Order: sequence, then C-alpha cells, then structure tokens
Amino acid sequence: MTLSTSRPVIEDPSWVLNPITEVSKEVKHALILSSDGMVIGATEGLLRETAEGISAMTAALHGAARAAANAALEAADGTPVTTITVQNTHGTYMIMPAGARTNTFIAVAGGLDMPMGTVAHIMARQAKKLGEQLMFVPARTQGAS
Repeated sequence: MTLSTSRPVIEDPSWVLNPITEVSKEVKHALILSSDGMVIGATEGLLRETAEGISAMTAALHGAARAAANAALEAADGTPVTTITVQNTHGTYMIMPAGARTNTFIAVAGGLDMPMGTVAHIMARQAKKLGEQLMFVPARTQGAS
C-alpha cells in the first residue's frame, strides 16, 4: 500500500470550525482531519504537534470503532460510522465524517458541561457544508508505484 499524495486543502478552516467552537465556552478545540490521520485544519490555539497526535489517534479510534460496531451489529465490512462519542471525567470528544466518501472528519473536544446535542447538530451542519466543498480524496491506494 502506498499513501496517496492527494489531500484536501482548506486555506482557512475557520468557516468550518468557528460555528462549532462559538456555540459554547465548553468547546475546547476542533479539528478537521483525514481518515489516515493527517491534520487538515485546527482551531486557533491548538498546537500543531498536539493536533497531529490527536489526528493520528482519532483515525485509529475511528477504524477500531467502525470494525467493532460492524462486528457487533453484524453489518457489512465498510459500513460507515456516523458519530463516535467518547466521554471521561474531563469531558467529551466527538468525531463525525464530513460528507460521504470524502475521507475527512471533524472532531471536537469539550468540557463536562458542553451541550452535546447542540454541538452535534452544528457539527453535522458544518460537516455537510465541508463535505460539499471537498472533492473525493482517496485515503490509500493499492499497489506500489
């Protein structure tokens, strides 16, 4: 397998992320990432190195969650996951795909009092807008070139 060099380019991710982060002071940061863990955009104040680590772990989490859900629900391999939510004693982390076949996700981290329903609604709206803006971006290609 070789990695594709094709990546979506978002010059200014604020049009996607600001509506999410502005909904509540409990939203700590948000990311746009590829399914193979590359940072496409991040909120201001999130260090690049931190964003890269979070993106890589998020891609792995998404893959594991999809495989586990499909096995547990007896769904076909490759059945997409629409939302992943992880909570701990510090807050909530939510992941959502940005449109069909874009291989791109929006991820949001927030505190314990983050209004999850409101944030999820705005994430879905922004994910739809982002998905409409992106061209199909293959995550990986088979074979060596």
